[in-house]
Amino acid sequence: MRAFADARDVRKFVDKNNIAFIALMVSDIDGRFRTVTIPADTFSDRTVAKGIGFDASNLGYATVDDSDMLLVPDLHCGFEDPVDPEARTLSFLCDIMQTNEEGNFGQDLRHIVDKAIATLAAEGLADEMRVGVELEFNVLDELDSMMTRRETAFRIESSEIPSPPGGEENYRIASNRGYFRAEPNDHLLGIRNEIVTALKALGMQIKYHHHEVGSSQAEIEFQLTPVQFMADATTLAKHICHRIARKHGKIITFIPKLIPNEAGNGMHVHQCWFREGKNVFNAEGGLYDLSDTALAAIAGILTHADSLLALTNPTTNSYRRLIPGLEAPVKAAFAKANRSAAIRIPGYITDPEHRRFEFRTIDATCNPYLAFAAMIMASLDGARKKLDPTREGFGPFETNLYKLPPEELRKIRSFPATLEDALRGLENDNAYLQYRGVFPEALIATWIAAKQRDIDEMRRIPHPWEIARYYDL
Repeated sequence: MRAFADARDVRKFVDKNNIAFIALMVSDIDGRFRTVTIPADTFSDRTVAKGIGFDASNLGYATVDDSDMLLVPDLHCGFEDPVDPEARTLSFLCDIMQTNEEGNFGQDLRHIVDKAIATLAAEGLADEMRVGVELEFNVLDELDSMMTRRETAFRIESSEIPSPPGGEENYRIASNRGYFRAEPNDHLLGIRNEIVTALKALGMQIKYHHHEVGSSQAEIEFQLTPVQFMADATTLAKHICHRIARKHGKIITFIPKLIPNEAGNGMHVHQCWFREGKNVFNAEGGLYDLSDTALAAIAGILTHADSLLALTNPTTNSYRRLIPGLEAPVKAAFAKANRSAAIRIPGYITDPEHRRFEFRTIDATCNPYLAFAAMIMASLDGARKKLDPTREGFGPFETNLYKLPPEELRKIRSFPATLEDALRGLENDNAYLQYRGVFPEALIATWIAAKQRDIDEMRRIPHPWEIARYYDL
């Protein structure tokens, strides 16, 4: 990202670099970027002060009767287009302002993360949260969805999926045997390299990338970064992935469960708190060398999981990945180095500055601004109440939870099985989100209504499995 002092500084950069257009970008309620583009020579002091008027109801978080808002560029978040340099476009992430000069729109998603961090600081717990994201996705040659009166189906084409399935042939990858695969079996190396190069050009710090377990599945992992930047970066990274895929005639999707019997796409989130530059999650001699604050934060996330998942796993498809006994954690449990637990404490961490925990249930169909802020508020609630995850029954469970006998599994609290269950949890448990006004009550209501509409629409469409299972009854 490039920071500018003022509009004059922007114009100097525009002239020097022959910039033709300026794109103003803002996230909608689902986490997709929306963009309006202006000729670069019209960018002025007024653009910075007053922004561009737009209809916020089309972004999903304003009502039609009060939808006029202003899109104001954040001059600290500018960047040249790393995907299509020939377009000569300078982009800015934007804030949403009200037209009555009362400041930021209360439901501006970027500022919810800022408010959550300010609340952490006001409570004396931390002044910074660092987040590391593992972004998983599928890279496909074709992805078609068909819904007519004659046909309801989706179709995938991929150079990596064996056809017929069942083995490796012609450098294709057998089911769930893709982890860390190399060329020529790995068909995705070039496109991952190109994505990472683009992300690094925007100042994102990449730890590594690799082929994931599933056929046509990839992962890019980010270094620990302040959460405010990581919320922008995660949203922008998804946008960049889609654009680079299109450039190559391919499709990238972050859908959690796309290919039957293949590993699903999660978005594991590593997190730790800092106060005055010191990691407050570290305490040598504590359980897993974690401080009481870190353990309480873990307990907060697991305590509020029923409502939290409505924001971290917000699509009907999210719960096709969260199936007991498969690869995604569905139990409110924590442990060291245990990938079957919802919260894992990485076993390879020896540096106290990097002491952290990882939330493994979340997926990338979330809106990062809302999901990261919600995790902060759940952790904060646990820390404020000094919750103990062991006393609350969350473990540690140092065993493969996927292989526990049913009678043992029943003793461990389960996460919601459907989006509808999660939304019901959010309706019943949202006071921790509204603490100190971080999440506006109206935004929570808007979110629940929007996701309920998704459920209602999906229910109207017959599923191919239902036809195959019930046609002869």
